[in-house]
Amino acid sequence: MPHPKQHIVDLALIFREKGIQQIIISPGSRSAPLIRSFIGCFGESCISIVDERSAGYFALGIAQYTQKPVALVCTSGTAVLNYAPALAEAYYQQVPLIAVTADRPREWIDQQDNQTLRQSGIYSSYIKGSYDLPQVISSEDDLWFAHRIINEAIDLSASPAKGPVHINVPLTEPLYEELPVPSENIRIIRRAEPGISLELPDELIHEWENAERIMIVHGQDFPGSEAALLLPSLLNDGRIVILAENIANIPGKSIISNSNLILSRSRGNSPANPDLVVHSGGQVVSKALTGYLRRSAGAKCWRIGTESGIIDTFKRVTRHIPHSAAAVYRALSGKGNRDTGSSYRTSWQSAASEADSKSGEMIRKASFSDLVIFGRVSQLIPPGSIVALGNSSIIRYSQLFPANEQVSYYSNRGISGIDGCLSSAAGLAHISGKLTLALVGDLGLIYDSNALWNRDLPANLKILVVNNRGGGIFHILKGPSDHPGFKKFIEAHHPVNIHNLAEAFGLDYYYAGDEQTLENQWGQFIQERGRASLLEVRTDPIVSAAAFRQLMSIA
Repeated sequence: MPHPKQHIVDLALIFREKGIQQIIISPGSRSAPLIRSFIGCFGESCISIVDERSAGYFALGIAQYTQKPVALVCTSGTAVLNYAPALAEAYYQQVPLIAVTADRPREWIDQQDNQTLRQSGIYSSYIKGSYDLPQVISSEDDLWFAHRIINEAIDLSASPAKGPVHINVPLTEPLYEELPVPSENIRIIRRAEPGISLELPDELIHEWENAERIMIVHGQDFPGSEAALLLPSLLNDGRIVILAENIANIPGKSIISNSNLILSRSRGNSPANPDLVVHSGGQVVSKALTGYLRRSAGAKCWRIGTESGIIDTFKRVTRHIPHSAAAVYRALSGKGNRDTGSSYRTSWQSAASEADSKSGEMIRKASFSDLVIFGRVSQLIPPGSIVALGNSSIIRYSQLFPANEQVSYYSNRGISGIDGCLSSAAGLAHISGKLTLALVGDLGLIYDSNALWNRDLPANLKILVVNNRGGGIFHILKGPSDHPGFKKFIEAHHPVNIHNLAEAFGLDYYYAGDEQTLENQWGQFIQERGRASLLEVRTDPIVSAAAFRQLMSIA
């Protein structure tokens, strides 16, 4: 007869044998058997992060970088709910995470038992799959079932459409007893990777070859993805223009990365509408591009992606191609590529060059503001760095400048929250070992300040905080600043002293209130000194909003 907690020991071993390397554990009592099992199996590879919300985002950053499943382990109750934001972000970015949650015995659910809530299926709207392990192992069949669903959960997270899964583990007392040794005959089910060769049907090839103006819009993607590396090879055809923001991580000087700037300034004088739009990848930041394509009447649109539903961001989808972007772009390579004399791509490149030139001239004359900071920082980032972009105004400002081919960009754009941007950056810094520049606003820093509550906060993490004393995004959007409750309820002006916050967590602190000081402090700020550092740059939100509107010609 197997030990009642045999599956707890075997769980950790199956994780290790199936290639999982990173385990993020938050403390707790109900989870004690899980903690014992994972530490026994993984040892020093386990990382302790107390705050479950921060732990979830830290794991997300690791999984974004490695594209491999990362495991999270927590106790029962509200600890489980705190994983929800990171799992939702992972779901919409297709990032593999596995949440392993300790649970109370099933008979005590809804019985006013301590630290107990309904955990089974708790993340059902934003995970790929939910699994409940047996409460106790009372037969060989129970153990077989546990082994099978653990294998299945890991495979589901790592399958071609990657994403988060949940393994819920009801645990009975005693919780601190010695655990058995792993089972002798654990079955590890190996998943065969699918091939990515693809033969497109003739009707699709016909549409591709007969289109006069083809616009490929590739959304957020991870550095080094096969699709991103393949796309530039399509640019020997003048009919094709590729629009990809910095978070798409597509190298090449012919890639249009500043579509928001081009289209916001053009006022109806943008290049001609495409007759075929090919849309792949994740989120697109530019609201101007989304609006432009939604108004492009008559354009056909292909959506490429392994997601189960149809993503129709631009309200133009005529075909859904349920394959990986890499497979489709490989199949399109060489199809219809010819010297047509088309000037479609060059018209976009001219518009991009003009927008960069005019914006650069305006920024050089602008008062010290958020815009000036991002313009200067974009030039100061060392080659080979990782840039982790915060949300709201941070990522919007970053799109106004050409993408740096020597930098890798990450951002939580699945659902675009500010609540875990810094924790994800810490995860990226931990796993990559590279200089990781987290660009965040003051609200993003304060909201996720528990990211700094990490005994092993990576020394290569460098945090640049643009402090405009509230939500700067609401100054540059039309409407919010006219609201009667703006200061208190929308901008969320705060009294937090960022210097004191950095000091409390043991970070090196730097400050700049003008462009010259920013440049003077930069070298020390990014230098490796054995601990993470923070550079606070303070700006006036009114001045920053005026500069932004002037640039976008909407003042």
